[in-house]
Amino acid sequence: MIYEQFITEIQKYWDLRKKVLKKQANSFLSAFTKYFKENVSERDADAVLFQFCKEYIDEMKFPGDHLPRRHLPFQITELLDSYLSRECERDQMPQMRWAYQIFGNTYNPHDPTLDHDFFPILKRAYMHEKCDPQTVKLYFEEQLASLWLGQHHFPESCGITKEEFESIVSVANKILSEKTVEPQLIDEFEYYVKLYQTYFE
Repeated sequence: MIYEQFITEIQKYWDLRKKVLKKQANSFLSAFTKYFKENVSERDADAVLFQFCKEYIDEMKFPGDHLPRRHLPFQITELLDSYLSRECERDQMPQMRWAYQIFGNTYNPHDPTLDHDFFPILKRAYMHEKCDPQTVKLYFEEQLASLWLGQHHFPESCGITKEEFESIVSVANKILSEKTVEPQLIDEFEYYVKLYQTYFE
């Protein structure tokens, strides 16, 4: 199967959803992904899913302008979970970043026993020789998210310890010393640092 054939079938699913034919759309997609798993070789499937992730996540060619995982149906994420898990084991980029963007910080229905922790995979993606600007941004934003969560109940209490705060700041400063980070993210980081320093005084 070539990519054009794959995306044509996926587009049929989206077209049915647009017509509010949810039951028919899901039935069609289930049948198609079953055929895909049973009849497409792993090599061809990997090539197709690589191109899909590239266009869907990096180029935003398909419906939706929010995080990709909010739009991908169960049947597609099942294909991607299998593909990206194998690619992460091989330390492949940008597949490690894609795995985090699709499955990070959310429940993965294809991993009910929580065997895959995608935050360490994001860290590995950052340390990879092919680390890209999107990975840098994601990794830095994760530090900001931890700082935001920790200060959520200021000034009554703090959600992280001083040691955890210092560890997060250390990671963020390391990123800043090694990579280029967007100015607005730096401003947000500096704001949190001052806020925590005041709290811990």
